[in-house]
Amino acid sequence: MRFIFVEASLETIPEEISNHPAIMRDAKRRKKSPETMILDDSRHHQAMKNIENREKRGRPDIIHQCLLAVLDSALKPEIYIHTLKGEVIMVNCRTRIPRNYNRFVGLMEDLFRKKTISSGDEILLSFTDLSLPELLTENTVVLREGHDRKALLERGVKNITVCIGAFPHGEFEKETLKIFERAEARFAGFGDTPKTSLYATYKAICMLESACGL
Repeated sequence: MRFIFVEASLETIPEEISNHPAIMRDAKRRKKSPETMILDDSRHHQAMKNIENREKRGRPDIIHQCLLAVLDSALKPEIYIHTLKGEVIMVNCRTRIPRNYNRFVGLMEDLFRKKTISSGDEILLSFTDLSLPELLTENTVVLREGHDRKALLERGVKNITVCIGAFPHGEFEKETLKIFERAEARFAGFGDTPKTSLYATYKAICMLESACGL
């Protein structure tokens, strides 16, 4: 079983706004170099006003919440984060990420700098060379508004790959939708009204745990 959080709003400060006063103030306060910090709309709102694809960026809290949900579950699936920039991060299902948001941001900043976070001989978090198409299986389901929840378990749970958008607003990018189409992924959802990534994650976990008898 595999969970992929797709187009996650997780990145370091873009170079084009690294010298913005709001970024520089935060960097000075935290005693960090601007380019090593995680972009966060709550802290860097003024600096983000004119960046490209602005509505889908600067929300690392979304992936933080979703990771806590899936790591707390009894499923223990493979977990991957696919970022808006196309990077892929592996998350070991035995990883205990900080529940405190500020500590989570610090961990992500370490990860972006070091590329791998380990404990002893075990890799907990790591950037990989994998691409999104390589992660999709024959039993891939994408959670998206306007679709029926029954499609989630249409092909059973064996080798199921669940894709959940981890961005605040908007739709999957056109290229991402083409990737899903080429993989013959099916769409499932929880009604016609927009749902948060966390809501979709919890609902999928509950349905899968029930189907697995957990």
